[in-house]
Amino acid sequence: MATEDARYRQTSQYRLWSFSPTQLASVREQTNSLARTNIANRLKATSPPVDPLPDFLTPEEELTLLTFYTVETLRAATHFKLSTDIRATAAIFLRRFYTTNSIMTYPPTELLKTCVFFACKAEGHFMRLQKFVDELPNTTGESVLAAEYVLCQAIRFAFDVKHPFRALDGAIMELRRYAVFDEDRLNHAHMSARGVLKFSPLVTDAYCHFTPSQIMFAALAITDRELVEHMLDQVMSGQDPAEKEKVWAVIGQCVEMLQREPPERFENYYRSPECSKAMKPLIRKLKKCRDPDRVDLVALQRARKEAPTQKPRAKPLAAKDGDVFGSALSEKDRDAKRRRVVENGGGGGGAPPAALNDPFGGAL
Repeated sequence: MATEDARYRQTSQYRLWSFSPTQLASVREQTNSLARTNIANRLKATSPPVDPLPDFLTPEEELTLLTFYTVETLRAATHFKLSTDIRATAAIFLRRFYTTNSIMTYPPTELLKTCVFFACKAEGHFMRLQKFVDELPNTTGESVLAAEYVLCQAIRFAFDVKHPFRALDGAIMELRRYAVFDEDRLNHAHMSARGVLKFSPLVTDAYCHFTPSQIMFAALAITDRELVEHMLDQVMSGQDPAEKEKVWAVIGQCVEMLQREPPERFENYYRSPECSKAMKPLIRKLKKCRDPDRVDLVALQRARKEAPTQKPRAKPLAAKDGDVFGSALSEKDRDAKRRRVVENGGGGGGAPPAALNDPFGGAL
């Protein structure tokens, strides 16, 4: 029977969206470099050309903005009272999109709306488009749908996102089965760990570096380390102690990442004047170096739709026999030729003139 780890390694999430920290940093560097080159070329090609070129965002500044807009995505999903899974999927869609696309290329304020709406579809939750846009200022249905296909391409059509929430529920059930810890302690650990999972791994790169079970154990260890130690003792009893140390090392790395963005920051920092003060210069910088061809996603989508419907170029008329085998004959020339054939007694085969009217040709 395949283990849980073996099954996870067969998913698109592991195959397409798992990176080491070095690999992820390299991908972001390449994305930023390519965007800077393309946008610079387009700005130079405008009329009049932009000179001097603006100061472009660095990969670090893009990551800071991505974290901010991920929080805005969670805030938008919370406004619609969507389930925890939908909120998390929307946030992961946004972070995946901006792994291989630069924030300077596609406007994040538009993409986050598309991510929330498309996450509803991915998680099987029906929401009418008109109801969705009515709740958001300065939003139309066309603007929400304009980026859907671009989003699907960027996330490589990997719509199934594995989250650690069910793993946490299973871990708490297993701890109850051990009958070692009292119910109040388990309930508190469950709620606290769930609070961590609803925020910390979504605004960091935890989903890129760790499996859902590793993220779950890290969140539970932040809440109550003894519970995780007891579970690992039970599960890994009789195994090499070095294996347990290896597991703990991975969980520790995940704990360190999650603690950079504790759940309290959702309200205490990202709603504070301090956050606004830190983000305003980056947002102003972003507005100056955006891709001029992709600022308006609606216009871009319309252009793509209209391109295949344009009338194709008229095909050249098929050549006539006269054009292929010689100059075309006028009606007068054709009559003269017919007279010469009749006068010569046929078409070179010796047939009498009457044979010219025979539909089956002259005698052999």
